[in-house]
Amino acid sequence: MRALRTLVLAAVVLSGLSVTPTAAQAAPAVRYVDCAATAAGDGSPAAPLNSLAAVNALTLAPGDQVLLRRGSTCTGELAPVGAGSAAAPVLIGAYGAGTARPVIDAHGAANAVLLRNFPHVTVQDLELTAPGDNTQRRRGVYVLATDAGTVPGVTLQRLSIHDVRGLMPSTVTPFFHGNGKYADATGAIVVEAGGSVTPTAFAGTRILDNEIRSVDRQGIYTWSNWCRRPALATFWNSLCSGNWLASTGLEIRGNRLTDVGGDGIVVKGNTGALVERNRLAGFNVRSGSPNAGMWTANSDGSVFQFNETSGGRTTSDGMAYDVDHSTSGTVFQYNLSHDNEGGFFLLCPYDKPTVDFTIRYNVSINDKARGFQVCSGPLTGGKIYNNTIEVGAGISTALVTESTSAALDVSFRNNVVRKEGAGTVSWTLSDPAFTVDHNAFRNVAAYAGATNTVTAAPGLAAPQVRDPKGVELLTGYPLLGAGAVIADNGGRDFFGNPVPAAAAPNIGAYQGAGVGTPVSISRFDTDALGAAPAGWVSTGPVTTVADPAGDLGRSVRLDPGASTVTAFTASGDLRVSARVRAGQSGGAPFGLHLLDQAGTPVAQVSLAASGRVAWTTGTGGWLEDGPAYRAGEWQLLELVLHPAAGTYDVRFDGVTVVTGAASGPSAGPAAKVRAQVAGTGSFTLDEVIIGPAG
Repeated sequence: MRALRTLVLAAVVLSGLSVTPTAAQAAPAVRYVDCAATAAGDGSPAAPLNSLAAVNALTLAPGDQVLLRRGSTCTGELAPVGAGSAAAPVLIGAYGAGTARPVIDAHGAANAVLLRNFPHVTVQDLELTAPGDNTQRRRGVYVLATDAGTVPGVTLQRLSIHDVRGLMPSTVTPFFHGNGKYADATGAIVVEAGGSVTPTAFAGTRILDNEIRSVDRQGIYTWSNWCRRPALATFWNSLCSGNWLASTGLEIRGNRLTDVGGDGIVVKGNTGALVERNRLAGFNVRSGSPNAGMWTANSDGSVFQFNETSGGRTTSDGMAYDVDHSTSGTVFQYNLSHDNEGGFFLLCPYDKPTVDFTIRYNVSINDKARGFQVCSGPLTGGKIYNNTIEVGAGISTALVTESTSAALDVSFRNNVVRKEGAGTVSWTLSDPAFTVDHNAFRNVAAYAGATNTVTAAPGLAAPQVRDPKGVELLTGYPLLGAGAVIADNGGRDFFGNPVPAAAAPNIGAYQGAGVGTPVSISRFDTDALGAAPAGWVSTGPVTTVADPAGDLGRSVRLDPGASTVTAFTASGDLRVSARVRAGQSGGAPFGLHLLDQAGTPVAQVSLAASGRVAWTTGTGGWLEDGPAYRAGEWQLLELVLHPAAGTYDVRFDGVTVVTGAASGPSAGPAAKVRAQVAGTGSFTLDEVIIGPAG
């Protein structure tokens, strides 16, 4: 090890950098690991280590790196020992050509990666799996601190974690609802502060940009044994024993989770956690017990924002979001929720009040059983305002379900609730402390305690679509400037528009000026299954199908050689958006094209055979520098045309791909939208909106 450090130092000196080592300070070491190598080496590039056991035998120091070869697979548990520093964290990552991540297959071990009492460490760019039969503990990454004081600076980023098969209530006997959560939880990423002697907590933990798929029980989960305080719900005293010490600085950002057996993202034992820009599609899939999408318990000051949650299964909870017990100052804002069987929100205080929570500027589309369910126990200082809730055909939901005789000190103001088609929106609420004021209820059962209610059509721009821009308000409708002024209103809405501090705001999640009416909205929900969509001219295999994600409504499937075109009339800047779901991650391009009346392209964007988003220049050449698209997930594709400038912009899944691309070869005007598939794959199309850009 000392020889390797000397080699690294020599390389630094030869590069011209000035380094003066001391006797107590050695140069950081880089160890290379290739588990496909036949012989155990010294960790150099020419002679890499070839087992996780060899890595686990090292003692890592600040600035050290452990790099696993891309394309290789290691089996067992990576359990490094050591510590980094704030200035020089230990790095565990990847090396080598290509983009494939190195794989760690736990292969019967409990964890693919175990970080025990390890401060200042970054783990990144690995693929982790922990298969099993769901009867034992299994985790992708287990960040564990026991009797360690404060453990700072753990970062987990750009990991792919899948097929983690930990125990759940549905898979072990006797049945216990807590199997796989609380202490020693199972799932993709578990962060736990344990021990019983030295109070222990984490500081500055970051969980960023990871892809999590098919895991049991939890997606991302935090827990602390240092939880006892006066605000704690009584039943948790049997689950944890240490006096309160909160972890701080937790950030959970940019993660994508699909097919989670139990809970999606759970924050417990923290102060000031930030959970933002995560996407969760499919949770509570296999657990057989209560689970929610994203939620917090026994934490203060948690902020959940800019997240999307869908596909919650069952009504055993099954809600997108939850403000649970022993919390204060929780904020849920700017989140999207859709197609969750359990509903939109759970509020669950138990025997101690949940205090000072805020739910604002969120959007709910076709969440089912419940809008807001209140468990037993009191709520104090709750504020629910400026949310937009749409309930589709065939859904009956209880907007507020009161399951307690305790006082519910909650203000419900400036919200839009719109019901469409068959089914009902009802109330199970009698507490006069739960005030309902300045809301817009369309086709919603009247609530006797409501005041200043608007019942006219709300004027949503594109009702019942999952594109959030559908809840913008049309010019001339009554919700513009019709809300009540709310102090400390957050300053901005779902879309980034400012919220007035003194003037009356809009009702609902949108606070901008009125927008123009779309010229065309194609939802396909009334088209016959197996038939081509009405209003479109189709050639090849174009068929209406049930939504492949199980969401409410129907979609259109395009198989190889399929093309479908719809005509429109519009002028000025134009926005076309569509939800697209790829049946594969490459090999079969999908095109969304704006055409002139003669069928010549004005602007073109593609989910290309390369697996990336592509677009054309004015001369028709293709550029494929866009982000990768994913198979088996709905993703939003947007094209904005600027005819006067001769340019267009492309956004994909909320990320700007290109601005100012040259349109052409036709100068327009655009008169048609075409969707088509070449190659050997298939794509599904839904919710095509054509309207003014703004």
